[in-house]
Amino acid sequence: MINTLRAEFIKLRTILAHWVLAIIAFAFPIVVVALVALFGNWDFGIASSDISGLIVGLTVVSAMLLGSMSAISLTSDYGHNTIRPTYAATPNRLRVIGSKVIVNSVVVAVITTVAVFVAWFVGSVILSARDLSISLGDDGVVPSLISVIVLSVSVTLFAMGLGLIIRNSPATVTILLLWPLLIEALIGLVLSLIGWDDANKWMPYQAAINAAADSSQDTTIDTLGRPMGLVYFAAVSTALIVIGVVLDQRRDA
Repeated sequence: MINTLRAEFIKLRTILAHWVLAIIAFAFPIVVVALVALFGNWDFGIASSDISGLIVGLTVVSAMLLGSMSAISLTSDYGHNTIRPTYAATPNRLRVIGSKVIVNSVVVAVITTVAVFVAWFVGSVILSARDLSISLGDDGVVPSLISVIVLSVSVTLFAMGLGLIIRNSPATVTILLLWPLLIEALIGLVLSLIGWDDANKWMPYQAAINAAADSSQDTTIDTLGRPMGLVYFAAVSTALIVIGVVLDQRRDA
């Protein structure tokens, strides 16, 4: 298993596209938080939740980029037929897929964690220089930051589940990006038209985003809340991987 994990990590770190997506995903929240802290109009003061909410919103975009990276790392094996020698060297397909999931999940968790807390540190330093103060110890800040890290890993699982089912990089990335922006909205609309008024609450991707942003504090929005929204999305993502594994076992490499 160690050799399989090592092989998958080598694949992940030796592809240029992976590095590009990872660097953009890492830098995006840090750069934007720095610019907002530096040039934002804070004449009426600032709350720690303002910065944590900004980081959460920006990291959702990073999560989608990292999910795309993981999807490409999986589906490119099928697209370029490099999965054949992989399965020939390791006939246990479950071990190969498990290694891909573990490696990508760990890498995404590390990148997201470092990006989130570096963004907070950079924002804090810049705001301190402007005689403004924010603190990680304020209510809701750390849970929000941890929640978006969990969301990022769940997006990666979701992406890899789609990749196992579709086995095509462009299609997988397209669906991954359109799912929270369009597909869930359309599904929710259809379900609401047939009488399921709270259907939007059960759209898994949106439920997780709302949980990370803690939208449950807004009484005008009906959400699953935290941590239920995150658990729900993680369960859906895991179910996709299970379906993908079952299909993979029945398909030719």
